[in-house]
Amino acid sequence: MSPLLDYTSFCQIVEEQLEVTMQQPVTGGERLRDDLQLDSMRLLQLLVHLELEHGYVLVDEQLAQLPQMTVDQLLQSLAQKEVV
Repeated sequence: MSPLLDYTSFCQIVEEQLEVTMQQPVTGGERLRDDLQLDSMRLLQLLVHLELEHGYVLVDEQLAQLPQMTVDQLLQSLAQKEVV
């Protein structure tokens, strides 16, 4: 199991796996869709990568909220729902 994700790790995953260049440092309050411009396809790619490579899974109730989540909300949700 990977250690909990921090902002640096999250940004690295987004930049490498989703080929998205972060224009500014992530502070945690950025919304995934509105501020980071992660569309539905990129969010799906992010979830698949986090599950397959890091063992993180979001519960079904959180999936619908994903586009409106902030980076902090996503990282907190992942920390609570780690797969062992």
